[in-house]
Amino acid sequence: MRYEDHQGQPFDVRAYAPSDRRGLEVMYAAFEPRRRAQGLPPGDAIGISRWLNRILAQGEHLVATIDGRIIGHAMLIPMEHDTLELANFVHQSARNRGIGTMLNKLAVARAEELGARRVWLSVEPSNRAALKSYERAGFRPLPGMLWGQELEMTVDLSSAQTGASPT
Repeated sequence: MRYEDHQGQPFDVRAYAPSDRRGLEVMYAAFEPRRRAQGLPPGDAIGISRWLNRILAQGEHLVATIDGRIIGHAMLIPMEHDTLELANFVHQSARNRGIGTMLNKLAVARAEELGARRVWLSVEPSNRAALKSYERAGFRPLPGMLWGQELEMTVDLSSAQTGASPT
């Protein structure tokens, strides 16, 4: 589906297809800062390939594109008890434009379609842009998790309101 970023520029979000693999490798090879989120993405081509082999084999994946170039990747990885883990990566050329927030909202909507009970994530508390984006998608910090090295957040899908509508 087509959306507009905060600058009024179009971008598309769709389900990952195997033909997207090379585009993900290219995005992650140029990703900055390296190993930003909990050591991810890996910092070299071999590490990226191994990581993609592992994560693409499970869960659901969305890609965001501008002019056919992948600039974002959201993944929903199965956990226990009807819970999916969300991870979201947006290339530095497309940050602060609302693309990551849209990916988060669409991932939450997809999780709900899949029948998940909740979506969970872990984020570094210093990553303020990510925190705001996750909050806009309905995530809230888990109680007692405000001052650790990692902040755990969740959205209860019975009360999720994604607000993900195309242009």
